[in-house]
Amino acid sequence: MKKIIKIRCKETGNIMKWTMTDVLNEINRNRSSGWIDYNKTDWVEGWNEWIETDDFYSIYNNKKQRL
Repeated sequence: MKKIIKIRCKETGNIMKWTMTDVLNEINRNRSSGWIDYNKTDWVEGWNEWIETDDFYSIYNNKKQRL
């Protein structure tokens, strides 16, 4: 069974279901020739560094957080 990650579009608020392949493709998209691709073992680091900080996508967590 493929791992599904819920992604929220920051612009529309829509929640999407991405596979790990989708996530890795987004993290590694349009990088220079010397780029070493992130993979399924370090994708969270890559997501936080390159994707979460932009204006397009974030990981969606629908679990209530305790204060």
